[in-house]
Amino acid sequence: MSRSKAKVKAGLILTLPSFVVVFAFLFYPIFYLVRMSFYDYFPLRSLEPVFVGLENYRWLISSDIVLHSLWITLAFTIFSVALEVVLGLLVAALMAKLLLEGKSLFDKIFCAAINGLLILPFATPAISAAVAWKMLLQPSFGPVNALLNVQIAWFSEYPLLSIIVADAWKMTPMVLFLFLAGILSIDAAQYEAAKMDGANAIQEFFYLTLPSILPVLGVATAFRAIDAFTKVFDVVYMPTGGGPGNDTEVFPLLVWKTAFDHLRFGQASALAVAAILISLFLCAILLMSRRKA
Repeated sequence: MSRSKAKVKAGLILTLPSFVVVFAFLFYPIFYLVRMSFYDYFPLRSLEPVFVGLENYRWLISSDIVLHSLWITLAFTIFSVALEVVLGLLVAALMAKLLLEGKSLFDKIFCAAINGLLILPFATPAISAAVAWKMLLQPSFGPVNALLNVQIAWFSEYPLLSIIVADAWKMTPMVLFLFLAGILSIDAAQYEAAKMDGANAIQEFFYLTLPSILPVLGVATAFRAIDAFTKVFDVVYMPTGGGPGNDTEVFPLLVWKTAFDHLRFGQASALAVAAILISLFLCAILLMSRRKA
């Protein structure tokens, strides 16, 4: 046996346990999910799944509930990601200015403290953040209403806006620190040259900072969009449960309700397969955009 073949064989032997684990915890559940999407399984009626072919997918395509959920999820994704990107860019630019121009010990301690405070929302568990925002926006004793001197039931009157704000509060630090890393990677000599040319802070941001971090901006926005569209659950389930009515019934929550509230596991499996396909489609767009860039 040649040396290269021996290396290949040794590599396969060493990676075989990893393949087994990945298959057991990833591929087999996906295979079972796809298989179940061709069955009608309603445990209150029968313990045996009934093969129905493409019936669950026909329901998925024709259902107004599914279409409404997709539109709600799309609106949530667009506005929450846009808010996170804008806030993240502005705060990252300010933080970079403090880090680059702050020379004293106080400036360094202040920057370290601010960095620690900014990461706290992202480090907070999603369910805890949802409970916190439900209390903050509580109509009777919530501090937001007390501060604004109003009596607004935010999660009833403005449900989608409320969950967008809650999600932006939690996820903005992630994009913020990605943008901050991108800004700090820009050569400081470019900023010195811009100042010598008479550029002010706004001109520096739009003509130097923003063009330099466009690749980071694109990747961070795309990843957040994929994450927001396919994984938003806690921030909706805890405060509103998809309500009032189905005004905040995002797609992952619809999958959960179909399975565990209505016990329609076949339809829920078809919805989950659709969610996987949407994720793959968005990932393909991301990869193609990066390749073109």
